Amino acid sequence: MEVLLSGLNSYLGKRAMSNLSREDYNVHGIVRDLDLFKSRVFETLTATLDKVDLLRRGKEFEAFKIESGVGLSIYITHVPTLGELVNLNLELITLKNFIELTKLNGGKRIVYIARLMDKPFIKDIEALLKASNITYTIVLKNLAIGKGSVLDKYMHILINGRYLPYDNAIAKVKFNPISSLDLLRWVYNVDWDKCFLNETIEIGGPRTITVQEIYRLYKKTLYPNAEVKSILVPHFIMSLVFKKAYHIHKEDLIEFKRLMEREYPIDNTSWKNEMLFSFTPLDQVIKLDQ
Repeated sequence: MEVLLSGLNSYLGKRAMSNLSREDYNVHGIVRDLDLFKSRVFETLTATLDKVDLLRRGKEFEAFKIESGVGLSIYITHVPTLGELVNLNLELITLKNFIELTKLNGGKRIVYIARLMDKPFIKDIEALLKASNITYTIVLKNLAIGKGSVLDKYMHILINGRYLPYDNAIAKVKFNPISSLDLLRWVYNVDWDKCFLNETIEIGGPRTITVQEIYRLYKKTLYPNAEVKSILVPHFIMSLVFKKAYHIHKEDLIEFKRLMEREYPIDNTSWKNEMLFSFTPLDQVIKLDQ
């Protein structure tokens, strides 16, 4: 099957370009800036990569062609959050053009993947998909983890420091982190011709855990002998502490805080009765996907 993929600059998009292709699953990734994308990848690409600008369109958009036709199109959210009007409008423009590109290549099936934090704003995306007369599924996912993820980068930095500043508002957040490789394997295993037609579903990992507990799991799994002293810090100065003490990029910190503010446990009931799927235990994800 030929699979059209957009949203490559997201964490999941980059991993999909290296881990989603199979012998019977030919992934064709499209991105606006080839050089920028190539400078950010950290794994060997297994998918085909083409330059297509979904915002301004242009000659590459008109010329793009998958000769045997698209069996499935996957769009991973392009913008940092759908909760801001400018970002939402940009997302609607690029998604609309992606739908058109799918149709121009014979496609009739789209999977739209967004973060759980985008759930309150997904109605506009759903309205566009319904109006486009194409079969769709909206997948809202818990935080994806693994090599190169925001959470993974955080954990390595924090555990390798002498002190761990934290505040209870973040430490006690419960969520179901999902292995990015498990999520891609799940996408591959779904029969999209029969399952979740015109539905919105939620997916999370196999275990409900707090941020504090996953920190301890990282430490136990990767750095069992590390000595780190925890220090309770007022919530309002956390950003300053992380930026100054750990040199964590402002964008990464903002993304992490946004994710944590709207994460919650998912029990996967919206899909697990329709298919069998086994997740990788979290300690194994942490140990093996580095």
